[in-house]
Amino acid sequence: MFPNVAKAEQILLLNLQYRSDTTTTREIKFYGNDIDPNSTSIDDSFSLKIDGKSIEPPEQLSRRLDRLRRSFSYDSLSGGIQEPPQRRVSCNLGGPAEGVILETRYLTYQNFKIVDHEMRPVFGMAENCLFKELYKPVNSNAREDARGVIEILNTLNLLGY
Repeated sequence: MFPNVAKAEQILLLNLQYRSDTTTTREIKFYGNDIDPNSTSIDDSFSLKIDGKSIEPPEQLSRRLDRLRRSFSYDSLSGGIQEPPQRRVSCNLGGPAEGVILETRYLTYQNFKIVDHEMRPVFGMAENCLFKELYKPVNSNAREDARGVIEILNTLNLLGY
């Protein structure tokens, strides 16, 4: 039931947030009309927003982002998502904690059908030693795919779309 509902409209699939302490300073959102990364169709459509400004991503790039998210969008391929450990800051750097967080539409399957989905942080990268939101998939392939998504979205950001 969920995939059919999702095909009717664009739904948020990926969200890359650039953070300074608890403030989001830049946000890149990737939308699609199908939440299931295991299915493809000629009717698939994608869109991208950088800080609320819509851009038309190339079709091949959109399909690549959709394929990459497969490995970190549910437990059987990601191996689960490790939460950042709760620890004290042991960094003497002054200023705000800087880093990026990748969120994805995380899926729950039951009997090979999607029964639930939610946006969930899956990967965090620190830009300084103060940033502690270092989520990561357990599976190394899923970690590399998440890193690839961050690099693609970051490159679009740097190109000034």
